[in-house]
This record gives sequence, C-alpha cells and structure tokens, in this order.
Amino acid sequence: MVRALVFAGAVAAVAMLVSSSDVSAAAAAQKAQMVKGTVKSADSKNLILIINQKLKDQVVDRELSIKPDTEFSVTDADGKVFNVVGKEGLQLLVAGAEVQVKCDKDVNVLKVTAKLKK
Repeated sequence: MVRALVFAGAVAAVAMLVSSSDVSAAAAAQKAQMVKGTVKSADSKNLILIINQKLKDQVVDRELSIKPDTEFSVTDADGKVFNVVGKEGLQLLVAGAEVQVKCDKDVNVLKVTAKLKK
C-alpha cells in the first residue's frame, strides 16, 4: 500500500515537471517583439525593409530582412486591406507609411502591419 502511494506521488511529480517545462518552452517560443515606426525604404529586390523607429529623444533606423513567407497586412488610404506575403508586401509599402513589425526573439520578421497615408 505504501509503495503504491509513493509510486503515485512520484508519477504525479514527474507529470508536473514535464507539463511545466512544456509551458515554459511554449511561452519562450511565443514571446515576440514589436517594432513600430515609419517606412524609410522598402527594397523588394533585396527583401530589405528599413524603418525609422522613435526611441525616447532620438530616431533610429532599423534594417529588417524580409523572408519570402513573411506576412503583410497593408491598409491603403481608402481603408482597403491587402493581405500578401514576402516580396508582394514590400512592393505595396511606400516611404512615410506607419508600420508595426512583429519579430521573434531572434529578430526574424513574422508579420508587418502597415497603414498607408492619404
């Protein structure tokens, strides 16, 4: 009887350790960074997006490499939304557009959301 209780306790402890490590690994994988600013340039040939990001009292340029599978959600001046990927998304962007870029922990661009000015 005592052995059965000890065994059940050990199994429960191992199950808790495994489930907590899975949760922390998933949380680390989901942690994303957001970069907000305005488009300085978008090079669809080299898949490079450069944005001006305001940090406290200064503005810095952020050069971001775009992958062919990077998602873009671009809203034009009339409110029409275009959902495209990779090179097509970069071609829609113009200098001065407001942009939010979602990156993973290694600063790989996952999604770009932009709003074009009138």
